[in-house]
Amino acid sequence: MFDKPNQLVFYANVVAIVFGAIVVVFSDFIITGTIFIICGALLIFEQIKQNKAAFTISELKKKLTIHDTGGSKATQTEKQVTAACHVENKIYWFRNIPAIGSISNFRIDGATLDDQKKENGTYHLCAKIPAGLKATDGFDLSLACDYQNAFTKTEGVLSHVVNDDTRQLHLIVELPKGRPVTSAKVYCKHNGAELALLPPVVTGETKIESEIQDPILGAEYCLQWS
Repeated sequence: MFDKPNQLVFYANVVAIVFGAIVVVFSDFIITGTIFIICGALLIFEQIKQNKAAFTISELKKKLTIHDTGGSKATQTEKQVTAACHVENKIYWFRNIPAIGSISNFRIDGATLDDQKKENGTYHLCAKIPAGLKATDGFDLSLACDYQNAFTKTEGVLSHVVNDDTRQLHLIVELPKGRPVTSAKVYCKHNGAELALLPPVVTGETKIESEIQDPILGAEYCLQWS
C-alpha cells in the first residue's frame, strides 16, 4: 500500500498506538496513553488518505461502434461514474487511447478538454472538472472520438488500461450487419502475463459484450474478435 518511507511512518504510528494501549492498561497515565492512541490513529488515517488514488470509478462502459462493413469508420465512447478522492482534484486524465488508423474529433461531455498528449502511439486527454461541481460526491464523465481506417482487418481489439481504481468495467463492440462475428474472446495482460477470462456474450452476431468486476489496477483488458 505504501512505499518504504511511508511504511516506516506507518509502523511508527502503529507503535505509538500499541504504546498508548499498554500505558492505558498497565499504568495510571490513562490520559497520556489515550493521547498516544488518538494521535497515532489520526496520523494513520491522514496517511492513508494522502496515499489514496486521485479518482475512483464505480462503473466504466467503453463501447466501440463500427459503422460500415469495411471498417473504415468507427466511433468509440467511454462513459464512467467517477469520484475524486480529494476535494483539490480538479483535473482528470483519460489515458492510453490507442492511435490506430486516424483518430480525431475528441469530445468530452461535462468538462473542458484542456490538453492532449501523444506518447508511444497512445493519446492522453486532460479534462477540467467544471467549477462548482463537488467531485468527491461522484459525477458522470464521458469521452468520444472517431476513427478512420482503424478496423479494416478481419480481426480487431477493443482494449482498456485500468488507470484508476475501478469497480466494474464493461466492454462493448457493435459491428454493422454484413460483418458478423465468427469468434470472440476476452483476456487480461498484467505483469508480462496474459490471462484468459470468461468468454464474452455475443448477440445477433454483431454485438459483443463483456463485464469485468474489480479489474486489476494497471492491467490491460482486451476484447478481441474475428
